[in-house]
Amino acid sequence: MSFLLETKNLTKYYGKRLAIDKVSITVSPGEIVGFVGPNGSGKTTTMRTVMGFLKPDSGKVFLFGEEVNRRNVHRLLRYVGYVPGEVNYYADVTVRRILEFYTSFYEDFDAEYCEYLCKMFDVQLDKKFEELSLGNKKKVSIIQALAHKPRLLILDEPTNSLDPVIQKKLYNILRELRASGVGVLLSSHVLGEVEKLCDRVVFIKDGRIVTPPTFDKSMKKIVVDLSTEQVEQLSRVKADFPEVVELILENSTVVIYFKGSQKRLVHLLNSIDFQDISVTDLSLEDVFENLYRAN
Repeated sequence: MSFLLETKNLTKYYGKRLAIDKVSITVSPGEIVGFVGPNGSGKTTTMRTVMGFLKPDSGKVFLFGEEVNRRNVHRLLRYVGYVPGEVNYYADVTVRRILEFYTSFYEDFDAEYCEYLCKMFDVQLDKKFEELSLGNKKKVSIIQALAHKPRLLILDEPTNSLDPVIQKKLYNILRELRASGVGVLLSSHVLGEVEKLCDRVVFIKDGRIVTPPTFDKSMKKIVVDLSTEQVEQLSRVKADFPEVVELILENSTVVIYFKGSQKRLVHLLNSIDFQDISVTDLSLEDVFENLYRAN
């Protein structure tokens, strides 16, 4: 199977500081991949390297099965739509002129689709870019990325500054594009939406791709309040229940990550003499907080 995007061991230094270290990511046709990590973890550096704005110190980028080099980069990027984290265009140019300018870059730029997107996102075409709010500037960037109907989208925090109604419209468009075979690499801090929208999630921490031990949607998160005397029960819980993936103690509150059958879960709950307890499905936010707790 040919990937729309594949990075192999991408490494980039800023001076002596290691920004990303052997980052390997794939995006397949018809797949939305979430790219999650705290600020400064390497998400934007990875995306800018994929787009050719930064040259990696080592590693390779493949687009549509071809290794990217100086000879083919401009041809391959015609089929990629990119929304940067920070949007900057010429300040005194109107939105209409900005979008017209991009028609010269993309042979497949669809003027009718661009007009449709402008109406959907309620963009004021005759306003100068400097007159726009942050949210409206982001809309222009999104329209520019979508209007040539790319095969791959690289989206760096695309919903920043967008109101909830516009966010929902964007998510619906991304679902439609996924159904048509478009691939998406999406970074976002809106973890609830990432969980709903993305087919899978890639985590990055300190410039490295990491696999959280608790990232399994079938797992349960159990939060238990115990008295000081009851805390000593915890060693017995770990010994008696191998289904306990992780157990975290914070003062008198215990968080248990459990992967097992409903029957074994009931046995576990019955074995604990608790003051208060809650059992929920594991969320992406839980995984994120646990993975980056050390930071």
